[in-house]
Amino acid sequence: MSGMQGEGNDRLDALWAQYRSACPDPEASSEFMPRLWQRIDARRNETLSLFRRFAQVCVAATLAIALLMAIIPEFQSDSDSGTYADAVAAEQTSNYALILAGDL
Repeated sequence: MSGMQGEGNDRLDALWAQYRSACPDPEASSEFMPRLWQRIDARRNETLSLFRRFAQVCVAATLAIALLMAIIPEFQSDSDSGTYADAVAAEQTSNYALILAGDL
């Protein structure tokens, strides 16, 4: 078992060596942290601006739908203002009139 651990450690050491050669340490300077935070803030602002834009679109769509729901009833005709029972009674009355006239 210890042979497998030694082999695994050798492979892991080789992997770390490849990683260090592919990603060298950045040179430390006095501007390192301020530049790092500028990059972090820039990415954070991109994400927040996308979310903010999506929220603004949703709010605008909701307001438009609410406005349409408030305006549409004013454009509907008064003939639709009765209940369902009134509409059925009016239809039955016209059928009875046709029956009595002999047209049906």
